[in-house]
Amino acid sequence: MKRKKIAIALSAALSVSVLAGCGGSDNGGNGGTTDLSSDVVTTYEAKDMTNNPEVAKNRKDTLVIGTIAPDGVFNPLYAESAYDMYPTELMFGALTVPQADGSMGEYLAGLPEISEDGLTYTYKIKKDAKWSDGTDVTAKDVEMAIKIACDSSYTGIADYRTGRVKIKGAQEYFEGKADSVSGVEIVDDKTVKFTLVEKSSSAEIVLGGTQPVNAAYMAKYYSQGHTDKLKDTFTNPGPTSGAYNFKSYKKGQELVLEANDNFVLGKPGIKNIVYKVTTEATKLQMLEAGNIDFVELSVSEDNVSHSEELGYLGYKLYPTNGYGYICFNHNKPQFKDPAVRKALTVALDGQTITSSIFNKYAEVINVPQTKASWAYYEGDNKYEYNLEEAKKILDEAGWKVGADGIREKDGVKLTINFTGSADNDVVDSILSVSDSDWKALGVKYTNEKMDFTAMREKQQGNDWDMMFMAWGLTNDPNDMDVYGTNGSQNKTNYSNEKVDKLYDQINKELDKEKAKELYKQLYTELNNDLPYIFVYQRSDMWAYNGRVKGLENSPFVHYTWNLYKATLAE
Repeated sequence: MKRKKIAIALSAALSVSVLAGCGGSDNGGNGGTTDLSSDVVTTYEAKDMTNNPEVAKNRKDTLVIGTIAPDGVFNPLYAESAYDMYPTELMFGALTVPQADGSMGEYLAGLPEISEDGLTYTYKIKKDAKWSDGTDVTAKDVEMAIKIACDSSYTGIADYRTGRVKIKGAQEYFEGKADSVSGVEIVDDKTVKFTLVEKSSSAEIVLGGTQPVNAAYMAKYYSQGHTDKLKDTFTNPGPTSGAYNFKSYKKGQELVLEANDNFVLGKPGIKNIVYKVTTEATKLQMLEAGNIDFVELSVSEDNVSHSEELGYLGYKLYPTNGYGYICFNHNKPQFKDPAVRKALTVALDGQTITSSIFNKYAEVINVPQTKASWAYYEGDNKYEYNLEEAKKILDEAGWKVGADGIREKDGVKLTINFTGSADNDVVDSILSVSDSDWKALGVKYTNEKMDFTAMREKQQGNDWDMMFMAWGLTNDPNDMDVYGTNGSQNKTNYSNEKVDKLYDQINKELDKEKAKELYKQLYTELNNDLPYIFVYQRSDMWAYNGRVKGLENSPFVHYTWNLYKATLAE
Protein backbone atom coordinates (compact mmCIF):
# COMPACT_ATOMS: atom_id res chain seq x y z
CA MET A 1 0.00 0.00 0.00
CA LYS A 2 1.03 3.62 -0.13
CA ARG A 3 3.76 4.82 2.16
CA LYS A 4 2.03 6.52 5.11
CA LYS A 5 2.76 8.96 7.82
CA ILE A 6 3.01 7.02 11.05
CA ALA A 7 1.03 7.72 14.14
CA ILE A 8 2.95 7.23 17.33
CA ALA A 9 2.35 7.91 20.99
CA LEU A 10 4.73 10.66 21.93
CA SER A 11 6.53 10.88 25.20
CA ALA A 12 10.00 11.20 26.49
CA ALA A 13 10.74 7.77 25.06
CA LEU A 14 9.16 6.74 21.80
CA SER A 15 8.89 6.47 17.88
CA VAL A 16 5.01 6.11 13.39
CA SER A 17 5.51 7.19 11.36
CA VAL A 18 3.19 6.82 12.49
CA LEU A 19 2.06 8.20 11.65
CA ALA A 20 -2.03 9.75 12.10
CA GLY A 21 -1.21 12.38 14.60
CA CYS A 22 0.77 10.64 17.28
CA GLY A 23 4.17 10.47 18.77
CA GLY A 24 7.40 8.63 18.82
CA SER A 25 10.32 8.06 21.07
CA ASP A 26 12.54 10.76 22.41
CA ASN A 27 16.08 9.68 22.61
CA GLY A 28 19.53 10.81 23.58
CA GLY A 29 22.99 10.90 22.05
CA ASN A 30 26.53 9.98 22.95
CA GLY A 31 27.42 13.23 24.60
CA GLY A 32 28.44 15.01 21.40
CA THR A 33 26.50 17.71 19.59
CA THR A 34 23.70 16.40 17.41
CA ASP A 35 23.27 18.22 14.10
CA LEU A 36 19.56 17.87 13.31
CA SER A 37 20.14 18.94 9.70
CA SER A 38 22.34 15.92 9.11
CA ASP A 39 21.41 12.37 8.15
CA VAL A 40 24.46 10.99 9.96
CA VAL A 41 23.75 8.09 12.27
CA THR A 42 25.77 7.93 15.48
CA THR A 43 26.34 4.30 16.47
CA TYR A 44 27.59 3.50 19.95
CA GLU A 45 28.68 -0.12 20.35
CA ALA A 46 28.54 -2.01 23.63
CA LYS A 47 31.98 -1.96 25.29
CA ASP A 48 31.76 -4.61 28.00
CA MET A 49 29.37 -7.58 27.93
CA THR A 50 30.55 -8.91 31.31
CA ASN A 51 27.43 -7.90 33.19
CA ASN A 52 24.95 -8.78 30.48
CA PRO A 53 21.97 -10.38 32.31
CA GLU A 54 21.68 -14.17 32.07
CA VAL A 55 18.09 -13.92 30.84
CA ALA A 56 19.33 -12.09 27.75
CA LYS A 57 22.34 -14.36 27.18
CA ASN A 58 20.12 -17.43 27.34
CA ARG A 59 17.90 -16.29 24.45
CA LYS A 60 19.77 -17.94 21.60
CA ASP A 61 17.20 -17.64 18.82
CA THR A 62 14.80 -14.88 19.93
CA LEU A 63 14.93 -11.10 19.72
CA VAL A 64 12.57 -9.30 22.11
CA ILE A 65 11.52 -5.82 21.02
CA GLY A 66 9.92 -3.41 23.47
CA THR A 67 6.82 -1.61 22.23
CA ILE A 68 3.94 0.54 23.35
CA ALA A 69 0.80 -1.62 23.14
CA PRO A 70 -0.32 -1.99 19.51
CA ASP A 71 -3.97 -1.70 18.50
CA GLY A 72 -3.82 -5.26 17.18
CA VAL A 73 -4.14 -4.32 13.50
CA PHE A 74 -1.67 -6.44 11.53
CA ASN A 75 -3.16 -6.04 8.07
CA PRO A 76 -0.97 -3.65 6.02
CA LEU A 77 -4.03 -1.97 4.53
CA TYR A 78 -5.26 -0.94 7.96
CA ALA A 79 -2.23 -0.67 10.27
CA GLU A 80 -1.91 2.97 11.22
CA SER A 81 0.07 3.48 14.41
CA ALA A 82 3.79 2.77 14.49
CA TYR A 83 3.20 -0.02 16.98
CA ASP A 84 1.03 -1.89 14.48
CA MET A 85 2.93 -0.81 11.40
CA TYR A 86 6.40 -1.95 12.45
CA PRO A 87 5.48 -5.62 12.95
CA THR A 88 3.24 -5.46 9.89
CA GLU A 89 6.23 -4.31 7.84
CA LEU A 90 8.11 -7.37 9.06
CA MET A 91 5.29 -9.57 7.80
CA PHE A 92 4.35 -7.83 4.56
CA GLY A 93 7.08 -6.62 2.24
CA ALA A 94 6.61 -3.61 -0.04
CA LEU A 95 7.47 -3.53 -3.73
CA THR A 96 10.29 -1.09 -2.95
CA VAL A 97 11.47 0.63 0.25
CA PRO A 98 13.34 3.86 1.13
CA GLN A 99 17.12 3.91 1.31
CA ALA A 100 19.32 5.96 3.64
CA ASP A 101 19.43 8.88 1.19
CA GLY A 102 15.64 8.95 0.79
CA SER A 103 15.60 7.30 -2.63
CA MET A 104 13.70 4.07 -3.26
CA GLY A 105 15.44 0.68 -3.48
CA GLU A 106 14.46 -2.85 -4.50
CA TYR A 107 12.56 -5.13 -2.15
CA LEU A 108 9.87 -7.55 -3.36
CA ALA A 109 10.26 -5.96 -6.79
CA GLY A 110 12.85 -4.07 -8.76
CA LEU A 111 12.70 -0.33 -9.38
CA PRO A 112 9.95 0.67 -11.83
CA GLU A 113 10.10 1.43 -15.51
CA ILE A 114 8.56 4.90 -15.88
CA SER A 115 7.01 6.13 -19.11
CA GLU A 116 8.24 9.36 -20.69
CA ASP A 117 4.96 11.11 -19.91
CA GLY A 118 5.26 10.11 -16.23
CA LEU A 119 1.86 8.40 -16.20
CA THR A 120 2.76 4.70 -16.13
CA TYR A 121 4.93 2.78 -13.66
CA THR A 122 5.74 -0.85 -14.36
CA TYR A 123 7.04 -3.09 -11.56
CA LYS A 124 8.52 -6.54 -12.01
CA ILE A 125 8.11 -8.68 -8.92
CA LYS A 126 11.19 -10.77 -8.21
CA LYS A 127 11.05 -14.32 -9.52
CA ASP A 128 11.79 -15.78 -6.08
CA ALA A 129 9.33 -13.57 -4.19
CA LYS A 130 7.03 -16.03 -2.41
CA TRP A 131 4.43 -16.10 0.30
CA SER A 132 5.18 -17.97 3.48
CA ASP A 133 2.98 -20.85 2.22
CA GLY A 134 5.34 -21.30 -0.74
CA THR A 135 3.13 -19.76 -3.43
CA ASP A 136 4.40 -16.94 -5.64
CA VAL A 137 3.82 -13.28 -4.89
CA THR A 138 2.09 -12.13 -8.07
CA ALA A 139 0.59 -9.10 -9.74
CA LYS A 140 -2.84 -10.30 -8.56
CA ASP A 141 -1.71 -9.78 -4.99
CA VAL A 142 -0.79 -6.19 -5.81
CA GLU A 143 -4.12 -5.71 -7.54
CA MET A 144 -6.00 -7.05 -4.51
CA ALA A 145 -4.34 -4.50 -2.23
CA ILE A 146 -5.31 -1.65 -4.54
CA LYS A 147 -8.89 -2.88 -4.96
CA ILE A 148 -9.45 -3.07 -1.22
CA ALA A 149 -7.98 0.40 -0.71
CA CYS A 150 -10.25 1.81 -3.42
CA ASP A 151 -13.42 0.16 -2.15
CA SER A 152 -16.33 2.35 -1.07
CA SER A 153 -16.52 0.51 2.26
CA TYR A 154 -12.78 0.74 3.02
CA THR A 155 -11.99 2.52 6.30
CA GLY A 156 -8.18 2.54 6.21
CA ILE A 157 -5.98 5.50 5.32
CA ALA A 158 -4.58 4.44 1.95
CA ASP A 159 -5.92 6.69 -0.80
CA TYR A 160 -5.39 6.06 -4.50
CA ARG A 161 -8.43 8.09 -5.59
CA THR A 162 -8.18 11.58 -4.13
CA GLY A 163 -4.70 11.61 -2.60
CA ARG A 164 -1.40 12.73 -4.02
CA VAL A 165 -1.30 9.69 -6.35
CA LYS A 166 -4.48 8.96 -8.31
CA ILE A 167 -4.71 5.64 -10.13
CA LYS A 168 -6.83 5.55 -13.25
CA GLY A 169 -10.12 3.77 -12.64
CA ALA A 170 -9.93 4.02 -8.83
CA GLN A 171 -12.91 6.36 -8.68
CA GLU A 172 -15.00 4.13 -10.96
CA TYR A 173 -14.24 1.12 -8.78
CA PHE A 174 -15.13 3.13 -5.68
CA GLU A 175 -18.47 4.06 -7.20
CA GLY A 176 -19.21 0.47 -8.19
CA LYS A 177 -19.20 1.30 -11.89
CA ALA A 178 -16.38 -1.17 -12.57
CA ASP A 179 -15.35 -4.50 -11.08
CA SER A 180 -11.64 -3.75 -11.40
CA VAL A 181 -9.31 -0.76 -11.21
CA SER A 182 -8.45 -0.08 -14.83
CA GLY A 183 -5.17 1.61 -13.97
CA VAL A 184 -3.80 -1.59 -12.43
CA GLU A 185 -2.85 -3.88 -15.31
CA ILE A 186 -1.65 -7.43 -14.76
CA VAL A 187 0.89 -7.74 -17.57
CA ASP A 188 1.85 -11.23 -16.43
CA ASP A 189 2.11 -13.10 -13.13
CA LYS A 190 5.17 -11.15 -12.07
CA THR A 191 4.55 -7.78 -13.76
CA VAL A 192 2.09 -5.07 -12.79
CA LYS A 193 1.60 -1.73 -14.54
CA PHE A 194 0.08 1.30 -12.83
CA THR A 195 -1.48 4.07 -14.93
CA LEU A 196 -2.15 7.41 -13.26
CA VAL A 197 -4.82 10.01 -13.89
CA GLU A 198 -2.15 12.71 -13.76
CA LYS A 199 1.54 13.05 -13.09
CA SER A 200 2.58 12.93 -9.46
CA SER A 201 5.88 13.78 -7.82
CA SER A 202 5.05 11.19 -5.16
CA ALA A 203 4.25 8.31 -7.51
CA GLU A 204 7.46 6.29 -7.20
CA ILE A 205 7.32 6.46 -3.40
CA VAL A 206 3.59 5.79 -3.03
CA LEU A 207 3.31 3.05 -5.66
CA GLY A 208 6.59 1.46 -4.60
CA GLY A 209 5.35 1.45 -1.00
CA THR A 210 2.44 -0.81 -1.96
CA GLN A 211 2.42 -3.91 0.24
CA PRO A 212 0.78 -6.79 -1.67
CA VAL A 213 -1.72 -8.93 0.23
CA ASN A 214 -2.35 -12.60 -0.56
CA ALA A 215 -5.22 -12.44 -3.04
CA ALA A 216 -6.42 -16.00 -2.47
CA TYR A 217 -6.53 -15.49 1.30
CA MET A 218 -8.12 -12.03 1.22
CA ALA A 219 -10.82 -13.23 -1.19
CA LYS A 220 -12.23 -15.23 1.72
CA TYR A 221 -12.92 -11.97 3.55
CA TYR A 222 -13.43 -9.41 0.80
CA SER A 223 -15.78 -8.80 -2.10
CA GLN A 224 -16.45 -5.47 -3.75
CA GLY A 225 -18.43 -3.20 -1.47
CA HIS A 226 -17.84 -5.40 1.56
CA THR A 227 -14.69 -4.91 3.64
CA ASP A 228 -16.23 -5.48 7.05
CA LYS A 229 -15.00 -9.07 7.31
CA LEU A 230 -11.41 -7.93 6.81
CA LYS A 231 -11.36 -7.11 10.53
CA ASP A 232 -10.94 -10.85 11.02
CA THR A 233 -7.53 -10.59 9.32
CA PHE A 234 -6.20 -7.98 11.74
CA THR A 235 -4.96 -10.68 14.13
CA ASN A 236 -5.11 -13.49 11.59
CA PRO A 237 -3.18 -12.01 8.66
CA GLY A 238 -2.65 -15.21 6.67
CA PRO A 239 0.36 -15.87 4.40
CA THR A 240 3.10 -13.25 4.63
CA SER A 241 5.67 -12.05 2.11
CA GLY A 242 8.09 -10.37 4.50
CA ALA A 243 10.87 -11.71 6.67
CA TYR A 244 8.54 -13.00 9.38
CA ASN A 245 5.22 -14.82 9.84
CA PHE A 246 2.50 -14.17 12.39
CA LYS A 247 2.48 -16.73 15.20
CA SER A 248 0.43 -15.40 18.14
CA TYR A 249 -0.89 -12.25 19.74
CA LYS A 250 -1.98 -11.47 23.30
CA LYS A 251 -3.57 -8.03 23.49
CA GLY A 252 -1.71 -5.73 25.81
CA GLN A 253 1.06 -8.29 26.35
CA GLU A 254 2.97 -9.55 23.34
CA LEU A 255 3.08 -10.37 19.63
CA VAL A 256 5.14 -13.35 18.46
CA LEU A 257 6.55 -13.71 14.94
CA GLU A 258 8.67 -16.48 13.43
CA ALA A 259 11.10 -16.45 10.54
CA ASN A 260 9.76 -16.83 7.01
CA ASP A 261 12.25 -19.15 5.36
CA ASN A 262 10.76 -18.25 1.96
CA PHE A 263 11.64 -14.55 2.28
CA VAL A 264 12.98 -13.35 -1.07
CA LEU A 265 15.96 -11.45 0.37
CA GLY A 266 17.20 -14.40 2.37
CA LYS A 267 16.48 -16.50 5.41
CA PRO A 268 16.35 -14.23 8.50
CA GLY A 269 19.32 -14.48 10.85
CA ILE A 270 17.07 -14.55 13.94
CA LYS A 271 14.41 -17.24 14.21
CA ASN A 272 11.86 -15.56 16.49
CA ILE A 273 10.76 -11.99 17.09
CA VAL A 274 8.72 -11.13 20.17
CA TYR A 275 7.18 -7.70 20.61
CA LYS A 276 6.72 -7.26 24.35
CA VAL A 277 4.51 -4.44 25.61
CA THR A 278 6.29 -1.84 27.71
CA THR A 279 5.52 1.62 28.99
CA GLU A 280 7.61 4.73 28.70
CA ALA A 281 8.52 4.37 32.37
CA THR A 282 9.71 0.75 32.08
CA LYS A 283 11.53 0.63 28.73
CA LEU A 284 15.07 1.26 29.96
CA GLN A 285 14.49 -0.80 33.08
CA MET A 286 13.41 -3.81 31.00
CA LEU A 287 16.34 -3.37 28.62
CA GLU A 288 18.78 -3.12 31.53
CA ALA A 289 17.31 -6.27 33.13
CA GLY A 290 17.63 -8.19 29.86
CA ASN A 291 13.88 -8.67 29.48
CA ILE A 292 13.94 -6.93 26.11
CA ASP A 293 16.75 -6.62 23.56
CA PHE A 294 15.82 -3.62 21.43
CA VAL A 295 13.67 -0.56 22.06
CA GLU A 296 13.26 3.08 21.17
CA LEU A 297 14.14 5.17 24.19
CA SER A 298 13.30 8.75 24.93
CA VAL A 299 16.24 10.95 24.04
CA SER A 300 17.86 12.36 27.15
CA GLU A 301 21.31 12.77 28.63
CA ASP A 302 20.38 10.37 31.43
CA ASN A 303 19.35 7.61 29.01
CA VAL A 304 22.46 8.09 26.91
CA SER A 305 24.89 8.14 29.82
CA HIS A 306 23.19 5.25 31.63
CA SER A 307 23.22 3.10 28.50
CA GLU A 308 26.95 3.70 28.14
CA GLU A 309 27.68 3.09 31.82
CA LEU A 310 26.04 -0.35 31.73
CA GLY A 311 28.60 -1.49 29.19
CA TYR A 312 26.44 -4.17 27.54
CA LEU A 313 24.12 -1.78 25.68
CA GLY A 314 24.61 -0.06 22.36
CA TYR A 315 22.48 2.52 20.62
CA LYS A 316 21.87 4.36 17.38
CA LEU A 317 21.18 8.07 17.46
CA TYR A 318 20.00 10.15 14.52
CA PRO A 319 17.71 13.05 13.58
CA THR A 320 14.13 11.91 13.79
CA ASN A 321 12.12 12.01 10.61
CA GLY A 322 9.15 13.51 12.37
CA TYR A 323 7.98 16.10 14.86
CA GLY A 324 5.88 16.60 17.97
CA TYR A 325 2.82 18.82 17.83
CA ILE A 326 -0.39 19.92 19.52
CA CYS A 327 -3.37 19.67 17.21
CA PHE A 328 -6.60 21.67 17.19
CA ASN A 329 -10.04 20.33 16.35
CA HIS A 330 -10.83 22.82 13.60
CA ASN A 331 -14.53 21.94 13.80
CA LYS A 332 -14.68 23.75 17.13
CA PRO A 333 -15.65 27.43 16.68
CA GLN A 334 -12.88 28.82 18.89
CA PHE A 335 -10.19 27.24 16.72
CA LYS A 336 -11.60 28.50 13.45
CA ASP A 337 -10.11 31.89 14.35
CA PRO A 338 -6.38 31.97 13.40
CA ALA A 339 -5.84 34.56 16.13
CA VAL A 340 -6.72 31.98 18.77
CA ARG A 341 -4.31 29.46 17.29
CA LYS A 342 -1.57 32.07 17.12
CA ALA A 343 -2.16 33.34 20.66
CA LEU A 344 -2.08 29.84 22.13
CA THR A 345 1.17 29.18 20.27
CA VAL A 346 2.82 32.38 21.50
CA ALA A 347 1.58 31.67 25.04
CA LEU A 348 3.17 28.20 25.10
CA ASP A 349 6.79 28.11 26.22
CA GLY A 350 7.99 25.58 23.67
CA GLN A 351 11.65 26.13 24.49
CA THR A 352 11.14 25.20 28.14
CA ILE A 353 9.13 22.13 27.16
CA THR A 354 11.75 20.98 24.67
CA SER A 355 14.80 21.71 26.81
CA SER A 356 13.37 20.17 29.96
CA ILE A 357 12.85 16.81 28.27
CA PHE A 358 15.44 16.58 25.50
CA ASN A 359 18.10 19.08 26.46
CA LYS A 360 20.39 19.41 23.42
CA TYR A 361 18.76 16.52 21.56
CA ALA A 362 15.81 18.49 20.21
CA GLU A 363 14.85 21.97 19.11
CA VAL A 364 11.70 24.02 18.71
CA ILE A 365 10.20 24.05 15.20
CA ASN A 366 7.56 26.14 13.49
CA VAL A 367 6.77 24.10 10.37
CA PRO A 368 5.69 20.48 9.86
CA GLN A 369 8.86 19.10 8.37
CA THR A 370 12.07 17.51 9.56
CA LYS A 371 15.33 19.30 8.90
CA ALA A 372 16.57 16.06 7.37
CA SER A 373 14.33 16.67 4.33
CA TRP A 374 15.46 18.42 1.15
CA ALA A 375 12.11 20.26 1.15
CA TYR A 376 12.55 21.89 4.58
CA TYR A 377 11.95 25.63 4.96
CA GLU A 378 11.74 27.18 8.41
CA GLY A 379 8.98 29.74 7.82
CA ASP A 380 8.87 33.42 8.72
CA ASN A 381 7.48 33.36 12.27
CA LYS A 382 9.39 32.06 15.29
CA TYR A 383 6.44 32.33 17.73
CA GLU A 384 8.75 32.88 20.70
CA TYR A 385 7.07 32.73 24.08
CA ASN A 386 5.48 36.04 25.05
CA LEU A 387 2.36 35.97 27.23
CA GLU A 388 1.65 39.69 26.91
CA GLU A 389 1.90 39.51 23.12
CA ALA A 390 -0.53 36.59 23.14
CA LYS A 391 -3.03 38.63 25.15
CA LYS A 392 -2.65 41.49 22.67
CA ILE A 393 -3.36 39.16 19.74
CA LEU A 394 -6.64 38.08 21.32
CA ASP A 395 -7.59 41.62 22.32
CA GLU A 396 -7.12 42.85 18.75
CA ALA A 397 -9.09 39.91 17.38
CA GLY A 398 -12.10 40.79 19.55
CA TRP A 399 -11.82 38.10 22.22
CA LYS A 400 -12.86 40.07 25.30
CA VAL A 401 -12.33 38.99 28.89
CA GLY A 402 -15.65 38.51 30.69
CA ALA A 403 -16.54 39.00 34.33
CA ASP A 404 -15.58 35.39 34.99
CA GLY A 405 -12.11 35.97 33.53
CA ILE A 406 -12.84 33.87 30.43
CA ARG A 407 -12.56 35.40 26.98
CA GLU A 408 -15.55 35.40 24.67
CA LYS A 409 -16.31 36.45 21.09
CA ASP A 410 -19.64 36.31 19.23
CA GLY A 411 -21.13 34.18 21.98
CA VAL A 412 -18.30 31.63 21.90
CA LYS A 413 -16.35 31.03 25.12
CA LEU A 414 -12.62 30.37 24.80
CA THR A 415 -12.65 26.92 26.38
CA ILE A 416 -10.08 24.17 25.92
CA ASN A 417 -9.87 20.61 27.14
CA PHE A 418 -6.36 19.33 26.41
CA THR A 419 -5.79 15.59 25.98
CA GLY A 420 -2.43 13.86 26.29
CA SER A 421 -1.20 10.32 26.69
CA ALA A 422 -0.58 8.94 30.17
CA ASP A 423 2.95 8.20 31.47
CA ASN A 424 4.36 10.75 29.05
CA ASP A 425 7.06 13.17 30.15
CA VAL A 426 6.38 15.53 27.25
CA VAL A 427 2.71 15.79 28.21
CA ASP A 428 3.70 16.45 31.80
CA SER A 429 6.04 19.22 30.67
CA ILE A 430 3.35 20.78 28.47
CA LEU A 431 0.89 20.73 31.35
CA SER A 432 3.41 22.28 33.71
CA VAL A 433 3.70 25.41 31.55
CA SER A 434 0.34 25.58 29.78
CA ASP A 435 -1.88 25.38 32.85
CA SER A 436 -0.99 28.74 34.33
CA ASP A 437 -0.16 30.58 31.09
CA TRP A 438 -3.25 29.60 29.13
CA LYS A 439 -5.44 30.36 32.12
CA ALA A 440 -3.73 33.75 32.44
CA LEU A 441 -4.55 34.28 28.78
CA GLY A 442 -8.24 34.05 29.61
CA VAL A 443 -8.88 30.44 28.67
CA LYS A 444 -11.24 28.12 30.53
CA TYR A 445 -8.68 25.33 30.56
CA THR A 446 -8.93 21.69 31.63
CA ASN A 447 -6.87 18.64 30.74
CA GLU A 448 -7.02 14.87 30.80
CA LYS A 449 -4.67 11.93 30.28
CA MET A 450 -5.47 8.57 28.72
CA ASP A 451 -3.65 5.72 27.03
CA PHE A 452 -2.62 6.19 23.42
CA THR A 453 -5.19 3.81 21.96
CA ALA A 454 -8.00 5.63 23.77
CA MET A 455 -6.67 8.97 22.50
CA ARG A 456 -6.74 7.74 18.91
CA GLU A 457 -10.29 6.49 19.35
CA LYS A 458 -11.33 9.82 20.86
CA GLN A 459 -9.88 11.69 17.90
CA GLN A 460 -12.13 9.79 15.49
CA GLY A 461 -15.12 11.72 16.83
CA ASN A 462 -15.73 15.40 17.46
CA ASP A 463 -15.60 15.34 21.27
CA TRP A 464 -12.10 16.75 21.68
CA ASP A 465 -10.42 20.16 21.58
CA MET A 466 -6.62 19.83 21.57
CA MET A 467 -4.26 16.86 21.69
CA PHE A 468 -0.54 16.35 21.94
CA MET A 469 0.76 13.87 19.38
CA ALA A 470 3.59 13.39 16.90
CA TRP A 471 4.10 12.43 13.30
CA GLY A 472 6.60 9.90 12.06
CA LEU A 473 7.26 10.95 8.47
CA THR A 474 8.36 9.19 5.31
CA ASN A 475 10.90 9.97 2.61
CA ASP A 476 8.17 11.80 0.68
CA PRO A 477 7.81 15.41 1.93
CA ASN A 478 4.34 15.68 0.38
CA ASP A 479 1.99 15.59 3.35
CA MET A 480 -1.25 16.60 1.64
CA ASP A 481 -2.89 13.57 3.25
CA VAL A 482 -2.46 15.37 6.58
CA TYR A 483 -3.07 19.04 5.70
CA GLY A 484 -5.16 18.77 2.54
CA THR A 485 -8.86 19.47 3.07
CA ASN A 486 -9.88 15.93 2.17
CA GLY A 487 -6.65 14.24 3.22
CA SER A 488 -7.01 10.63 4.29
CA GLN A 489 -4.94 11.36 7.41
CA ASN A 490 -6.43 14.75 8.16
CA LYS A 491 -7.87 13.93 11.57
CA THR A 492 -8.24 17.56 12.67
CA ASN A 493 -10.70 18.90 10.06
CA TYR A 494 -8.18 21.51 8.86
CA SER A 495 -8.99 23.25 5.57
CA ASN A 496 -7.09 25.98 3.74
CA GLU A 497 -7.77 26.74 0.07
CA LYS A 498 -4.30 28.20 -0.51
CA VAL A 499 -2.69 25.09 0.97
CA ASP A 500 -4.85 22.84 -1.23
CA LYS A 501 -3.80 24.76 -4.37
CA LEU A 502 -0.11 24.50 -3.44
CA TYR A 503 -0.46 20.74 -2.98
CA ASP A 504 -2.04 20.52 -6.42
CA GLN A 505 1.02 22.24 -7.88
CA ILE A 506 3.46 20.14 -5.86
CA ASN A 507 1.77 16.92 -6.96
CA LYS A 508 2.35 17.71 -10.62
CA GLU A 509 5.86 19.14 -10.33
CA LEU A 510 8.54 16.57 -11.14
CA ASP A 511 11.41 19.08 -11.19
CA LYS A 512 12.95 18.95 -7.71
CA GLU A 513 14.21 22.55 -7.68
CA LYS A 514 10.84 23.91 -8.76
CA ALA A 515 9.16 21.68 -6.20
CA LYS A 516 11.47 23.07 -3.51
CA GLU A 517 10.20 26.60 -4.21
CA LEU A 518 6.61 25.36 -3.93
CA TYR A 519 7.41 23.73 -0.59
CA LYS A 520 8.85 27.05 0.56
CA GLN A 521 5.49 28.68 -0.21
CA LEU A 522 3.64 25.82 1.47
CA TYR A 523 5.61 25.97 4.70
CA THR A 524 5.34 29.76 4.73
CA GLU A 525 1.55 29.44 4.63
CA LEU A 526 1.40 26.65 7.23
CA ASN A 527 3.74 28.65 9.45
CA ASN A 528 1.40 31.64 9.18
CA ASP A 529 -1.91 29.77 9.47
CA LEU A 530 -0.88 27.26 12.17
CA PRO A 531 -3.02 24.17 11.62
CA TYR A 532 -1.12 22.81 14.66
CA ILE A 533 1.16 24.16 17.33
CA PHE A 534 4.43 22.73 16.04
CA VAL A 535 6.45 21.91 19.13
CA TYR A 536 9.79 20.26 18.35
CA GLN A 537 11.97 17.95 16.34
CA ARG A 538 14.05 15.56 18.40
CA SER A 539 16.60 12.83 17.81
CA ASP A 540 15.77 9.13 17.74
CA MET A 541 17.56 6.78 20.09
CA TRP A 542 17.25 3.05 19.48
CA ALA A 543 19.03 1.14 22.24
CA TYR A 544 19.89 -2.55 22.06
CA ASN A 545 21.61 -5.35 23.92
CA GLY A 546 25.18 -5.75 22.69
CA ARG A 547 24.54 -9.32 21.57
CA VAL A 548 22.33 -7.98 18.76
CA LYS A 549 24.40 -7.43 15.61
CA GLY A 550 23.62 -5.99 12.20
CA LEU A 551 20.78 -3.58 12.95
CA GLU A 552 20.25 -1.06 10.16
CA ASN A 553 18.03 1.98 10.61
CA SER A 554 18.30 5.71 9.96
CA PRO A 555 16.01 8.72 9.49
CA PHE A 556 14.36 7.32 6.36
CA VAL A 557 14.93 3.61 6.96
CA HIS A 558 12.79 1.61 9.39
CA TYR A 559 14.62 -1.16 11.21
CA THR A 560 11.93 -3.55 9.99
CA TRP A 561 13.08 -3.51 6.37
CA ASN A 562 16.54 -4.81 7.27
CA LEU A 563 15.92 -6.86 10.41
CA TYR A 564 16.35 -10.08 8.41
CA LYS A 565 20.09 -9.24 8.29
CA ALA A 566 20.44 -9.05 12.09
CA THR A 567 21.97 -11.84 14.18
CA LEU A 568 22.45 -12.70 17.85
CA ALA A 569 26.00 -13.16 19.07
CA GLU A 570 26.85 -16.00 21.46
